[in-house]
Amino acid sequence: MLEAWSAGPNDIPNAKSGLIAEAALTRRDCEGSLPRLVAAARSAASVIRDRLSPDAWRALNDLVAAIDAPLPAGSSESVTLDRVERALRIISSFSGLAQENMTRLAGWRFLELGRRIERAILTCRFVRELADVRAPDGTLDVLLELCDSQMTYRQRYVMIAARVPVIDLVMLDPNNPRSVIYQLDRIETHLAALPRQVADGRLSPPQQIAASIATGLRTADAGKIDADLILGSESALMKLSETIDSSHLTHNERSEPVWEALA
Repeated sequence: MLEAWSAGPNDIPNAKSGLIAEAALTRRDCEGSLPRLVAAARSAASVIRDRLSPDAWRALNDLVAAIDAPLPAGSSESVTLDRVERALRIISSFSGLAQENMTRLAGWRFLELGRRIERAILTCRFVRELADVRAPDGTLDVLLELCDSQMTYRQRYVMIAARVPVIDLVMLDPNNPRSVIYQLDRIETHLAALPRQVADGRLSPPQQIAASIATGLRTADAGKIDADLILGSESALMKLSETIDSSHLTHNERSEPVWEALA
């Protein structure tokens, strides 16, 4: 999955997953690596520096520092995981600051839409990879961990992780804040609150796509969810992101000054 996201280099064999994970954590030449992503985040934040609280800006710089610090020579897997865990804690604090301090205007709704769409896509990919009937033992526990749903699963099912109830929890449960259908509920709420371009009572193009995905999942049976349905949901979610972008956001190329040498 790291290779699919361009987070790891293609020159490392699949069998050496530890090296791929370390590269995703440290190498800047991989487009999806953590150093590239956090650098892009700080670059984007610097454009709206005056709108960020000092705590949020400090958290973002702490994240950059945590990721950019070189790993000790001959680092063990535990050192790598500690680095990842620290980064996750900082990201969680930054997300909490944004949720607590941002005014609930259109900008916040677009931020929420992006976060919910991204989470839904990632969860679909996790399920498709880790809940496959041919996946090795233990991958369902990994799926629950990635979706922060282990505690909920243990409280609800006094049993080891089983494919159908795990899929039901992380894909279809409207009360699980990490499930795909929960993200779609929030997406539909935010889309309904955005300004309408045509006041004719019909659903906007983004609303139509979101409603179609949500209906397909709300009427699905966890035991019959397969790769085709999940891939269709992923593709529709990516189309939803593009449609929101084209419907509500205007992109102007930044004008750069051209300096000419004086004769």
